[in-house]
Order: sequence, then C-alpha cells, then structure tokens
Amino acid sequence: MQTSRSPSRSHSTKAGALSALLLLCGGSTGAQTLANNTSLSFGSFTAGSGGTVTVNAAGARSKTGGVVVSSQGVPSAAQFTITGTNSSAVTISLPTDGTVLLSDGSHTMALTGFVSNPNGTGILSGGGTLTISVGAVLNVGNAQPPGNYTGSFNVTVNY
Repeated sequence: MQTSRSPSRSHSTKAGALSALLLLCGGSTGAQTLANNTSLSFGSFTAGSGGTVTVNAAGARSKTGGVVVSSQGVPSAAQFTITGTNSSAVTISLPTDGTVLLSDGSHTMALTGFVSNPNGTGILSGGGTLTISVGAVLNVGNAQPPGNYTGSFNVTVNY
C-alpha cells in the first residue's frame, strides 16, 4: 500500500508495506489461487524520541516509547485469501526479524515480530478458502525523518 504525502510538510510519518504472498505447492493436485486483499499499514504517526508501532493480526495498532500516533491514515493488517482444494492443509511462513525494511528513498525503518492469524498452519474450508491476516512491529528511530515509507514482504504458504 502506498500512502501519499500531504503537500504541506508535517512532522508525521506515514508508513505502509506492500504485501506479497508466495504459494508453494506440494503433493496436492487441486487448482490454487491467492489474492492480496489488504496491505499492511501502520497509519500516520510522529516519531518523537522513537519506539515502535505495532499492528497485530486483527489490525489493532499500539505504540511504545515516544512515538505519537495520529488518527489520520487508518492502520490495517495485511490480508490474503487462498483458494484451493477443500480441507487441504497449508503451512504459513513469515519473514524473520530485521529482514524487511520500509524506506522513503533515503531513510529506513525495520519490521520485526511478524504475526499471522492463523499462525503457522491453516485448513482450507468453506468451499476451499482460507483468509490469512498478517501484522508486524515497526521500529521507529529517534527523530525519524517524516516521509512516505513503503516496502514489501513475502509470506510463504506451502499447500
């Protein structure tokens, strides 16, 4: 998800992550599809003395340290839908800490603590679908420069 920067220079930072999903097929012969329904977004905030902004798998946002969250820029968990053979099991792998960065072109912030719902494994049900929600922790530096920070990450689903 890309968020736009307001024409006036403000002290808020808008951070979002463009999500990606990989589907790896094992022994199943059914057709599989996947769709990215919603991107992970941390909404708008001011860095202050730094800290973290967390969006959990349900889309709820919290913060630590000197970060000040704004009511602008609605936070959201990433959501993906997998469609395939009903009752098939899938395993879900998330990025490891520090391997994903958001950037404004000059500055970066690391993502850690990726979480998903379901966590680790899931079953395609209700006609062969499963929705996966993904959240993470954004690590904000002391006086992090304002900007439009974007990036991408992979979620791997073994089917």
